[in-house]
Amino acid sequence: MNARHRRTRTIDVPANADQVPLARRAVLGILHDWGVPDDSDAVHALRLIASELLTNVVLHASAATAQTGVVVELLDGAWIRMGVHDGHADCPAPADPGTEATGGRGLKIVHAVLEELNGVILTEHTADGGKTVWVEVPCTTDGQATRAVDGLVEEPGDTAGVEPVDDTAACAAMT
Repeated sequence: MNARHRRTRTIDVPANADQVPLARRAVLGILHDWGVPDDSDAVHALRLIASELLTNVVLHASAATAQTGVVVELLDGAWIRMGVHDGHADCPAPADPGTEATGGRGLKIVHAVLEELNGVILTEHTADGGKTVWVEVPCTTDGQATRAVDGLVEEPGDTAGVEPVDDTAACAAMT
């Protein structure tokens, strides 16, 4: 997605299970600060997706990842883009855990939520040998947040820019 106006916040947290709820709350706080209604489909989706992607880092990439980074971007006041980084190079793939398994359905759930919202997911290899899993979902914001983005007004900790999002290094469109 190419964005004309972008606001960005980054969260760095240890790749530990006890940090997943804290990181999820931080993501929700950022969305709230930007005026994304707390009861919106985007917020509900990103709450679940943040939990699933961060849990995947803990379960599958923690040996290669002491810290994980979460990037949250508001693009043109109409899309939320969230990326979760880890140090493992392999692209995640939805599993087929079987009916008796108590886990292993996270990416299938993420895909179903994104399909319902007309969102997207992709994985991008990073220069450190790891990857970032990106999701994008449409959103609405209250008028004040939209005006701030359109006017490129920045808050402390935010970055705003006019550079397009570069997805050319994506390793796979995840289906």
